[in-house]
Amino acid sequence: MPHLKVKVVRIEESQQHACLSPAQKKFNGLIQKIDAQKKLLATWQETIPQYQQKIASKLMPLHDTFRDHQAEMVMLLDTLYTTQKFAHNQQDKIAHLITTISETLISQHGRDDLKPLYDYYSGQNYDDAALENSEMTHELLKSMFEQKFGVELDDEEFDFSDFEGTSARLAEKMQEQEQRTRESRSKRKKFAKQLAEEARKQEEDAIVSKSIQAVYRQLVATLHPDRELDPAERERKTELMQKVTVAYGKRDLLQLLELQLNVEQIDQNKINNIADDRLKHYNTILQNQLEELQQEVMQMELSIKRMTGLAPYEHLSPKRLFVLLNEDIRRLQNQISRIQHDLMLFNDVKQFKSWLKSYRIPAPEFDPFF
Repeated sequence: MPHLKVKVVRIEESQQHACLSPAQKKFNGLIQKIDAQKKLLATWQETIPQYQQKIASKLMPLHDTFRDHQAEMVMLLDTLYTTQKFAHNQQDKIAHLITTISETLISQHGRDDLKPLYDYYSGQNYDDAALENSEMTHELLKSMFEQKFGVELDDEEFDFSDFEGTSARLAEKMQEQEQRTRESRSKRKKFAKQLAEEARKQEEDAIVSKSIQAVYRQLVATLHPDRELDPAERERKTELMQKVTVAYGKRDLLQLLELQLNVEQIDQNKINNIADDRLKHYNTILQNQLEELQQEVMQMELSIKRMTGLAPYEHLSPKRLFVLLNEDIRRLQNQISRIQHDLMLFNDVKQFKSWLKSYRIPAPEFDPFF
């Protein structure tokens, strides 16, 4: 079935209106911004599966290879430590290397088979240390969340390893608290000005809803497939009615207007001459729609930032997402090359001891939480 060529909704200058009014300019501006947000959202929706596929096919195999080499390095260092003679400072360096690499492999990759080596070279039990650290982190982050958002969370409700679940429970708690606050405020005596403002808002919301409803009803009256006898035309109208229903459910005024324009229910002249009062209501609807789209895009980007370890304030675009992924791939490839070189080098004890002379145990990283 041939698809309709989509016509763009936009108020154009005409002989009667050589210069657009502020409301008309706002209408065009909102439509342009909504279109940009829709395209960005669609791009993200196309990008994420491609990104995940590249992670699975390119990045994860490199992670597996590097992880295997790290485990191989731990075993080699343990063998060298137990079979060769080293000075005390050299032993300390080897123990530090074994402990550091083992801890990473155990905590991030589930290599529990390395726990005995970690326990021996670190002088502490891995499980006990991990439990203590987890409890300290849990209490600190729970306290920070409660202070930041002004709510109290039970231990079962706060799980810093489950960000999505904790965020959902936190949002629910905040909604409950906000509801109690609203109920408390509603019990107080309202001033006449407040009541008038609420009434005005309710009236405006009702008019806005009627504006969308009016466009929807006009489309239904023209496109209802049950009134069509021709099978091909009935199929076309059924497809269009589905789009109309979805757009109405989302309060997507722009999509409804585009459908009107494309089925020639309205023409450019009618768009150019939308009455000012109706245009005002349309602009209110479009502004709300734009804000909802912006929020949806922001939530999607925040989700991707959490997945990639980026800070919430960092700029992110679909193009930059792949740039960062390619950087990760190159970094891992370089790390694999280096560790392969070191594995070969360390098999020669003299070269390993020479390497140890220049190696320095890094100073502990500053942790602002502990």
